[in-house]
Amino acid sequence: MIRLAAAAFAAFLFVLPVLTAPIPAVIWAGVIGLLLAVVGIATLWRWPVTMAACVFLTDYAAALWLAGAPVRIGGAAGFGLSLLLLLQSVELARCMRRATVDASVARSQIAHWAGFGIATLATASLAMPVASALAGLVPFTAAPFVAAAAALGAVLALVATVLRPRR
Repeated sequence: MIRLAAAAFAAFLFVLPVLTAPIPAVIWAGVIGLLLAVVGIATLWRWPVTMAACVFLTDYAAALWLAGAPVRIGGAAGFGLSLLLLLQSVELARCMRRATVDASVARSQIAHWAGFGIATLATASLAMPVASALAGLVPFTAAPFVAAAAALGAVLALVATVLRPRR
């Protein structure tokens, strides 16, 4: 059941960039990410799922850039949550391999994911006005450095999410 959730998250991560920019480069990058995700979900190996997450993230960023589409908070939060939950669900399936799991465990995990999603969306919605106000204060020449620092923070958060279960 957890693998089915992981497959649904991977499908969403494939579809969103394709809907944003339906061009062959975006579609093929998404297919590569989807294939890596399928291998990771089927074998419960971490490395293909982590690579798939990186491919999906790059594909979504490229789709937004190529389409010239603005980043929407709903799409971005949904994409980020799906990315996180893909990694979490595969790790949960890996940890629960060969274990007898009651349906209440799955319900508890789904409730936890829903609560986390609602909290993330609420936080992002509240942070958008603050970010808009601060964006006007950042000089145009410093914007790439601020974006690079934010990207580094996102990558470090992804690494922490992947490495946390090892501890």
